[in-house]
Amino acid sequence: MMLIDEAARKRGIEPEFVVIGSSGPCDYPPETDRFKCEHIEFTEKTLLKSPLKLFNTIRSCDAIFDIGEGDSFSDIYGSKRLVKLLLSKGMALSTKVPLILSPQTIGPFKSDWGNKISAAMMKKSTKVFARDHRSFAVLEEMEVPDREEVIDLAFHLPFKKHTEVRNSEKLAVGLNISALLHHGGYEGNANQFGLTVDYVALTERLIQVLDERGHEIHLVPHVIPEGFPEEDDYLLAQKLVEQRPHLKLAPRFRGPIEAKSYISGLDFFVGARMHATIGAFSAGVPVVPLAYSRKFTGLYESLKYGHVVDLKVETTESALEKILSKLDGREQLQTEVDASGSIIRRKLSAYSSALEELMDSLANGQQPIGQQKAKG
Repeated sequence: MMLIDEAARKRGIEPEFVVIGSSGPCDYPPETDRFKCEHIEFTEKTLLKSPLKLFNTIRSCDAIFDIGEGDSFSDIYGSKRLVKLLLSKGMALSTKVPLILSPQTIGPFKSDWGNKISAAMMKKSTKVFARDHRSFAVLEEMEVPDREEVIDLAFHLPFKKHTEVRNSEKLAVGLNISALLHHGGYEGNANQFGLTVDYVALTERLIQVLDERGHEIHLVPHVIPEGFPEEDDYLLAQKLVEQRPHLKLAPRFRGPIEAKSYISGLDFFVGARMHATIGAFSAGVPVVPLAYSRKFTGLYESLKYGHVVDLKVETTESALEKILSKLDGREQLQTEVDASGSIIRRKLSAYSSALEELMDSLANGQQPIGQQKAKG
């Protein structure tokens, strides 16, 4: 929203936003009075009860920016979620309103039907932005014409450094423990993501070793939906603090800006929620992302940051050893985090330029962007 707003205002347009998606407050951007924002829920229930309202809302827009929940344009989370994502795109395309897929992970698609329908919809979209080189390779393979590789938009998120969150005499290590992985995925203890590590054992051992080293441990929940305990990092962190009362528990953040500001005050960060690790990385904190899908490796390879620990390759013990080794070598990680700034700025600038071009097209009543040559 912030990037779209900035691009529109550069072209003399004052945008109004309609947020169509999962329920939640529209209070994430700073200066919220500047953002005229309406929220329309897009769920199975609303699709059954009021599909015409959803359709008319989509049709009333000048453009649809579909971010696909960042990583949900895939079938690794199950066919139900992919069908919902495809349905929303199909509704947008049927209205003839320009559909732009904002920077996101594309794929993987394990099913043949998911791959074919997804490719067909992207080919009909006005523009498709990938947030990493592996997703862009999928677009190339699918021969999606209007494609471009940029970066995850969370790198643009502002923050205020919070050094008061920690004891300056100790090394402050932030741990983002994913409730989703802790519970085995959406299907319970089924190891839905095919991990080769015991994630619960890994987190317990990591906390134990950090304790033995005398570090200050901050548990930093990052996905905190109310009413979904299997996804709620905060509820899990509370249980861990009950077992070890000396652990520091970050607050239940009201939005990602608060989360990033808190993380910015730490010395080191380990996380299994990708946007928690992006918050650390883009706030200048050396970080070890714990990957359960290729969205992690794709993004960080694009930044030339080779410190992702792959939970689908390592053993529990080797994953722990790698994390601790990177903690010991955190100065090198810090150097690489700092060096990536130019890549991030270039990729964000490319997206902003594309948005400005889109705004020009909308203002002139032209077909936005059009059949451009793909940019990598």
